[in-house]
Amino acid sequence: MASVPKSQPRAPGPPDTVEERFRQLEMTWTAETGYLSSYQDIVEHPAFREIIRLGTAVVPLMLRDLQERPRLWVWALPEITGADPVPPGESGNIAKMSEAWLRWGRAHGFQC
Repeated sequence: MASVPKSQPRAPGPPDTVEERFRQLEMTWTAETGYLSSYQDIVEHPAFREIIRLGTAVVPLMLRDLQERPRLWVWALPEITGADPVPPGESGNIAKMSEAWLRWGRAHGFQC
């Protein structure tokens, strides 16, 4: 009787989807910058820069997150989209900036 070879455990590899990669980077970024107050240090973090490089594929994910609660994705979205829907006087107010991005998303065909 032939023995059945044991299968080797799957080595961790790159994530299967853009969302998985995005969430991994988000976890790293949040863990490593959650205590920072410097805008520059937060947006220059390597995980944040990698999220930006994922491009427009992450815009729906960010908008979905903004629906749940205001988040710092409002700092990434202008770099990814080239848009700036935040009215003058609302910059720096993450809640108002999130609302502006959600309006922008709806106007541009995103479900948010």
